Amino acid sequence: MTTRDRYMLELEGMLTIIPEPQRKEWLYDYYIHFQQAVENGQSEEDAALELGDPKLIANEILLGYRVDQAESTSSFGKLSKAVFATVSLGLFNIIFILGPYLALAAVLLALWAVAASIGIAGLAVIAESLLNETFSMPQALTVSIITTAVAILLFIGLKALTASFYKMTLKYLKFNTRMVKGNNK
Repeated sequence: MTTRDRYMLELEGMLTIIPEPQRKEWLYDYYIHFQQAVENGQSEEDAALELGDPKLIANEILLGYRVDQAESTSSFGKLSKAVFATVSLGLFNIIFILGPYLALAAVLLALWAVAASIGIAGLAVIAESLLNETFSMPQALTVSIITTAVAILLFIGLKALTASFYKMTLKYLKFNTRMVKGNNK
């Protein structure tokens, strides 16, 4: 098996999560690199050294793929995969991407839980008043309306905050991707 074949098999093996047509298109560029190197009198070993470690190349390709997926689908699952793909590129990214992302995502999740709890509390006041007559019905309805209104306002605000968090995280991942690839524009 030639150096090119080993290199391409290793690279392709790490990119199996990318749909085949897109993966083949991206790998074609690397096949062409080897072909041009041989035509210019360069050995396959030198061409492989010139390209670099296939693991790093695969990580960079996966990062771009994950960021594109997160951008096109607006899914927190896809965004999280993009964040973890970025983290795989080095220690710097673990500190400056993963930590803040997990902390902010946890705060958002906690805020959503608080909003839901406030909404449920309004219903609980009515149920408590019906079962144990803790409050009069007008009092229970007033408390329920207030807590429901607060919960609705929180949900509206959290929806906007969550969308902003998503967009900012994507922008930062794109910036980080450009920095990794050496394109500082």
